[in-house]
Formats: sequence, structure tokens, C-alpha cells
Amino acid sequence: MKKLLMVGTMSVMMLGLAACGSEADSKSAESDKATPTTEEKQVQKEEVKQEAKQDVNSDDSTTKKEDIAKDEEATKNTETTTDAPDTKKETVTVKPKTETPKTEEKTTVEQKPAATTTAGFSLTPEGFKQSAVAPKTGGTVALINLNTQPQTADFGPLKVTVKQYKVESVTGANKKMDPYSPESYLANQDGFVVTADVIIENTTTSNINYLAERIQINGGGVSKGASLENFVPTAYQLSGSTASQTTFPAKSKREGAITYMLNKENYYTLVHLTKLVVPNPNDFAEKPLQTKTNKAIDLDFIITE
Repeated sequence: MKKLLMVGTMSVMMLGLAACGSEADSKSAESDKATPTTEEKQVQKEEVKQEAKQDVNSDDSTTKKEDIAKDEEATKNTETTTDAPDTKKETVTVKPKTETPKTEEKTTVEQKPAATTTAGFSLTPEGFKQSAVAPKTGGTVALINLNTQPQTADFGPLKVTVKQYKVESVTGANKKMDPYSPESYLANQDGFVVTADVIIENTTTSNINYLAERIQINGGGVSKGASLENFVPTAYQLSGSTASQTTFPAKSKREGAITYMLNKENYYTLVHLTKLVVPNPNDFAEKPLQTKTNKAIDLDFIITE
């Protein structure tokens, strides 16, 4: 019995030890699993380092992105700030450029008639220097004499003033001219055209008849009558009124141009002691006028080159 009990007790003890050993083994296995080896630790460390680097890189990239975003915003702000003054500058600059030229264009448009008149013949000091002869004759037309000192033949009731006059030479006329026009006189020969700016003033309270074409150039035995139309633009022809060219209304003053065409022979004869003979208004009056003289009045009229 005692042997049996001892055998049983030993069996039980053996079983207990075996159980403890298995539990220890399992615990040891679990602890082995739970406790990483040196290689696993190194791998884990490398992974941690990589993750840390990635985190750092991600942080750096995030920081860089934020910095770039800030830089872009700053650039935009700078561009906006820079553009704003430029826009203002352009506005300030553009306004004068748009407004001033418009004013100039308007001014240019308003002055066009005056500019055109000045460019062509007129009775202004500058316009009178322009030629009304050249456009019709062609060839070479030269201004050889210009006198701007006014002279007046004062008859009392009527005054005739030569405000200015000029002499132009015509050489090699080459434009086709109307053979029935008096201007064609210079179509086939060289010559001269004398143009006088004349003012006729009626100082009375009644109409006066006067023939301005009877104002003559005299000198060296040659006498030439005037023309109211030859080489004179219509706007500058001397006329008393629209109803009658020879009727000068009461208290009126009329201004216009008269001309003389001369060939070379006439010109070189007239240059000696040339006079402009202004006829007396009584030569054409229906009723006698109380004039200062009953004769014509001579004015000095030098036409030399």
C-alpha cells in the first residue's frame, strides 16, 4: 500500500512538473515572441529612422509649401501694389494723351478753312504772298516784288486805297488754258502779272457808281487797264454789291483784288516811273459829287524786281 501511494504521489508530482514545464515553455515562447531579437530591433530602428525622416521631409515639404504659398501671396501683393501705381500712372498719362490730341484734332478741324485759305491766295498778309497765277498757268511763277505800304487816293466822298500789291513773273507756262479766256494771254509767252489789293470806301449817305477796272498802270507811254477777274479767285473779286459790281452802297467799304497782265515788252517799259492812275468818281457819277479834286490821282507804283 505504501508503495502504491508513493508511486501515485510521484506520478502526480511528475504530471505537475510536466505541466509546469509546458507552461514555462509556452511562457518562454511567448516571451521570446514578445521580446524582439537584435536584428529585429535594428530593423525597427531603421524603420523608425525612415519614418522620422519621412516625417521630417513631410514637415519640411509642408513648411516649404507654406513658404512658397506665402511667397506667392507676397508676390501677388507686390504685383498688385506695383500694378496699382502703374495703372494710376497710365491713367494720368493716358488722359492727357487722349484729351489733348482730341482738342488738337478739334482745333485742327476748326482751323482747316483758315489753313486752306492761307495755303492758297487770300487778302491776308500771308495769303497775299501765295500765287493765284501758278495753278492756272503752270511753268515757273516767281514773286519778284511785294509792296505792303498802303497808299490812298482820297477824293472826299470816295476813297480808293491800295493796301498792298505784288508782281509775279511767269516763265514756261505749260497748262492748257481756255483760248477764249483773257488769261490765255500768258499761255504762249512769258510775262508778268501785277496784283493789287484795293479797298473802295463810300463815305456818303448815297450810292456811288465807280469802275475799278479803269484804274490804270501808266509809265513810259504805256497804259494798261485792270481786270476784276483774271487770276482772281471769285471770293476775292472786287465788287460794290451783289446786285451790281459797280455800285458801292452808302457808308460801305469793299475790298478785293484787281490784276494786270503784261508781256516782257510792256513790263520793261512800265518799270520806269510807273504810276497807278486812279480815276475821279465824277467820271462815272450820275450826279456831280463834291470831290476834293476834279482830276485823277496818281499813286507811286514801283514794279521793278
